[in-house]
Amino acid sequence: MRKIFLALLALSMGALTANADSLVTVRPLTGTDSVDWSQLGIPETQIPLSFSFITANSVTGTGSYASTSILDVGEVVQQGLSVNPYRDFEGNFKLGDYLNYTNDSGPLTLTFTQGYTQIGAQIESNDFGQFTAQICDSNNSCFTEVGYADPSNNNSAIYIGIDSSSPITWVTFSLTSVGGNGRLNSFAINEVTLDGPVVTSEPSSFLLLGTGLVGLASALRRKFAR
Repeated sequence: MRKIFLALLALSMGALTANADSLVTVRPLTGTDSVDWSQLGIPETQIPLSFSFITANSVTGTGSYASTSILDVGEVVQQGLSVNPYRDFEGNFKLGDYLNYTNDSGPLTLTFTQGYTQIGAQIESNDFGQFTAQICDSNNSCFTEVGYADPSNNNSAIYIGIDSSSPITWVTFSLTSVGGNGRLNSFAINEVTLDGPVVTSEPSSFLLLGTGLVGLASALRRKFAR
């Protein structure tokens, strides 16, 4: 009987483990939706601490920077393309990428009106050198990845994302370390890749699983009691 209950416990734990989030370090080729930051304006356009956006598939969302100072704002910038150096981001995103630059106002949280299976973007510190990026999501998962910022314009900026079988409705991008005298709250992300939406029956699926396990255990108990 003990072996039966151990097997049931392993089955239920396996169902829980199947919903664990995982780090994504390569931009998926099968992204079903995206957020292009050019929708917020031309380079040098200021982005308020709270703002709205829309995905390519017309899903609405909101963004917010962590700063509480009315003097702080984000900014739309572009990777090294314009003739005006003040409009350029000197980094290693793809040449011409539109970026959401936190401008010392980070971390940056993006919230969506539907859940996705994966959310991520390329990210880079404003200050050259090594940095550690972090992404956290609505499932209470956080992951970090080490990157290196330089002005190469070669699309080598690291990609950081989260994949999950549970709906991801928001993510927060941030830096946890920057080399030298770098600024943790000053970084940029490019187009956000979205996969999904999630089609899930949770938590009802777990309720059904639990009900089935209880029923099976009861049946086995009656069988062995005879």
